[in-house]
Amino acid sequence: MFVAVRNGIFVAFSVGNSWPDEGSLVNIALWITTADAGSIDRKFPMRFTLGNGEVYIRQSLYQQSPNFTGFAPLVYVPQCLDIAAIDAAVKDGVHILSLSLGGGPEEFDVDVVAIATFAAVRNGIFVAFSAGNSWPDEGSLVNIAPWITTVGTGSIDRKFPARFTLGNGEVYVGQSLYQQSPNFTGFSPLVYVPQCLMSDTEITQLVKEKILVCENAFVELGMKVAKSRGVSLIRLNGNYSGEGVIVKAFTFPGLTLGYFEAQKLIKYINSTSNPRASLQFDYQTVIRETRAPTVACFSSRGPNFIQPEILKPDILAPGMNILASWPTETPLTRSLKDLRRAGLNIISNTLMSYPHIAGVATLLKAEHPNWSPTMIRSAMMTTTFPLDSSYRPIFLDENLKPANALAIGACHVDRERAKNPRLVYDLGVQDYINFLYIMNYTETQIKRFMPEPSSCLKFGGGVGDLNYPSFMAIFDAETKERTLTRTLTKVSELLEMNSLPS
Repeated sequence: MFVAVRNGIFVAFSVGNSWPDEGSLVNIALWITTADAGSIDRKFPMRFTLGNGEVYIRQSLYQQSPNFTGFAPLVYVPQCLDIAAIDAAVKDGVHILSLSLGGGPEEFDVDVVAIATFAAVRNGIFVAFSAGNSWPDEGSLVNIAPWITTVGTGSIDRKFPARFTLGNGEVYVGQSLYQQSPNFTGFSPLVYVPQCLMSDTEITQLVKEKILVCENAFVELGMKVAKSRGVSLIRLNGNYSGEGVIVKAFTFPGLTLGYFEAQKLIKYINSTSNPRASLQFDYQTVIRETRAPTVACFSSRGPNFIQPEILKPDILAPGMNILASWPTETPLTRSLKDLRRAGLNIISNTLMSYPHIAGVATLLKAEHPNWSPTMIRSAMMTTTFPLDSSYRPIFLDENLKPANALAIGACHVDRERAKNPRLVYDLGVQDYINFLYIMNYTETQIKRFMPEPSSCLKFGGGVGDLNYPSFMAIFDAETKERTLTRTLTKVSELLEMNSLPS
């Protein structure tokens, strides 16, 4: 854009659509005119009257005559979420529930997902939900009710290598799903455009017979580069993504590079008047050569802002670059300009991780049909493997630092070890009712979870004494120590020694 202004072009951009969060605007360079959105005086009025006679005027584009007159009962459903599927699952007698639901963290009594899933757990159904894809911001996770098993996302050791050689002889390895033979050989010039901020005209002028390098490039940009006779596209991870390479199914030769090597590439480009590179696509899948799991850069993090003494997420499961089924009528990249169709795709998000936990729960339920949902969760959480494939601490993709419990919960699920936990932490419906009472919920609020809740038996240590498989203790300036109590249930036939599960 600076190039445009330098040539006398007026540049106006949006401030973004990130809602009223502080510091959320974009396009802040001094030479860009940044415009916010305002309203206009056009309205589409619709009037409704409440039973107490109050009249409200709102807006609607509905243009037909409704098929009713007079008054009708009102029902309020926060977030307009359809929870009928959960109710139907309860009636159908399912054992495992795995759904892609969740909004921002809310108090449990107004969270329709928390209320609906409480009914499921009350009927013996194990519930596994995503922790969210809000990137590594503190307290960004969702689905935080203690009766929901909240799943974070980890990587796997499968890679799709593509390498390129710089003009100075240095070799870097990125990842790519490109499977065809590129129509170029040898070295080509490199052109770096920060954040891919280019107009279509600039793309045409800049990329012809060159390799475009920019941060977080999207698939449709690759199509434009190909149309402008560009050689290739190197997509750079930003600092938020770190080394968490989410492979993209570019329609022409393209690859993605992790953040640290991306910085080296940018340094090379800026160090010479003739930056160039040669690309080589390996067309293969490599396994067991990379440390795994890591915590995916997009996996939401704790703490649990509604109830900090309940540690969330609960557990980590594979969810990055997962080979998954895919609707054949949908483009591989979701771009309507992408004509490719297939029944399988490589997908990265927490929608891939919690089905793994649901699958493990299914195996455990089949082997131990009398186990409660909380016993199944406990079996997984107390048998996780705390190290990666190189027997070193699991690290965060965004900065390669060791992950803490607010990112990985109890660590990565281990399907085989979960079969025999020996001891489990069990919870019943009454325990959850006690938990809500301790949170100072009124009887009216608690009736949203159970029509006729029984009386409360408060835990001596407060919320922290909920018989949860993890511990989270909050200290203030005057608290020197706290005692939290747990009760273990023996589920193995072997003689137990005086030791706790890991």
